Amino acid sequence: EVHEWREGGTPTMGRVNTILGMVLSFAFIMAGSQKITPTINPEVHEYLATNAKSWGPVWVPLFRKAMTTLGLDEQTGAVEKLLLDDGSKTYGVMLTNIGYLECVCAAMLLSSLFSGIATILLICTMGGAIYTHLQLDQPFVPAAALLTLLVIKLILPGGDASSAEKGGAKPKKKPSTGRSKKD
Repeated sequence: EVHEWREGGTPTMGRVNTILGMVLSFAFIMAGSQKITPTINPEVHEYLATNAKSWGPVWVPLFRKAMTTLGLDEQTGAVEKLLLDDGSKTYGVMLTNIGYLECVCAAMLLSSLFSGIATILLICTMGGAIYTHLQLDQPFVPAAALLTLLVIKLILPGGDASSAEKGGAKPKKKPSTGRSKKD
C-alpha cells in the first residue's frame, strides 16, 4: 500500500509534531513545577519567587485597565487577589498560577484532542513572558526559544492546525486503480 506520507503528506510531520509536543511537554512540566513548589529545586524556585516581585508590577496596570474596559471595576480587587497578588506584593499567586497553567498545558500537549488549545495558551504565555522581560530589560531568550518551538508545532504540517482541518493526521490510502497486485 502506498500512503500519503511517501508523497509528501503529513504522517511523518505528524510524528515530528508528536515528538516536539513531548519535548515541549517536558520543558513546561519542569518550568511550571519550579514555579509551583521548591521541592524540585529550591534555588530555582527562590530565584523565580524573587523575580516575580518585579514581574507583577508590569501586569497590574494592564490588568486593571482590562477590568475597567470590561466594565468590571467592582470586581477588580477580588480578581486581582485571585490571579495576581494576595496583597503581600510578592506576586506569588501570579507565579503559582503561571506554573499551574504551564503544567496543565504540558499535559494537554500530549493529547491529540487538546494539543492545539494548549499550544495556543502557551504561545500567549510565552508572549507575555517576553513582554515582561523586555519591560524589565531582562534576558528573554528561553521564552523566545519556547515560543518559536510552539509556533512551529502549531503550523507544522500534520500538526495542531492541520490536524483540526483534516480531522486528524491519519495516513490516507491512495485510491485503488482497480488493478490487483497480480497485474
